[in-house]
Amino acid sequence: MGFTVVGIALDAEGIQPAKLYYEKFGVTFPALVDPNYATEFGAVPKTFFVNEHGVVQNLNRWEERLRTKDELESVTNSVRKLWSEPGQRLEPAAIAELVRRHNDEPEDLSVVVELASRYLELQLYREAESVLAATIGHYDPREVARSDDHEKATLLGQAFFQRSRAAVNNRKAQVHYATLSYYLNPSVGYGKQIARIIAPEKFDHRPGGDFDNDFREGTLRRLKQERAAWLQQNR
Repeated sequence: MGFTVVGIALDAEGIQPAKLYYEKFGVTFPALVDPNYATEFGAVPKTFFVNEHGVVQNLNRWEERLRTKDELESVTNSVRKLWSEPGQRLEPAAIAELVRRHNDEPEDLSVVVELASRYLELQLYREAESVLAATIGHYDPREVARSDDHEKATLLGQAFFQRSRAAVNNRKAQVHYATLSYYLNPSVGYGKQIARIIAPEKFDHRPGGDFDNDFREGTLRRLKQERAAWLQQNR
């Protein structure tokens, strides 16, 4: 049975840093860059098998979990009703539908993260900041981080990360929101993204596309310590 390998670089800075890495290591398989969901996967690298119907399979004996198209059709269609097709992500009608859903459910983190990702892709930073601020205001990030609701913490972390990206002319705000996003989603793979926001000169335009790994590891250790103290505040 044939298959295709596709790589996805979860780099919030977009194509250029990922391109340097791919060129340095001679990557020959198709590779994509997704700056909008850099917080989604937690620890990286991570591998997924996706079957011919677009359904992610468990790596443990995944081939035994394949199902016929008829059995999966209703699930696939129900998901399609929630979001637009990939090629239609930036069409006005698709964005307008998300705006409507955001207005109806301003506390829905999954909707605002999806809407903000499209605004950021279009470089509509003010619009992204506006919708993110409206939704984030419904939550106490410290209480969410203390809770057992990992999904909510991850989504709120994504929202803060996107808000950091939207604050294009405010370095203080960028660092503040990025730090809060790490407090909510303290994964190792996520640490590089936060460290780059804190000190982009340690990463961008370095020879051969390398980054300062000592700085990243030091930043991660510091953020872990600061997060522990942050969680204990006001108790």
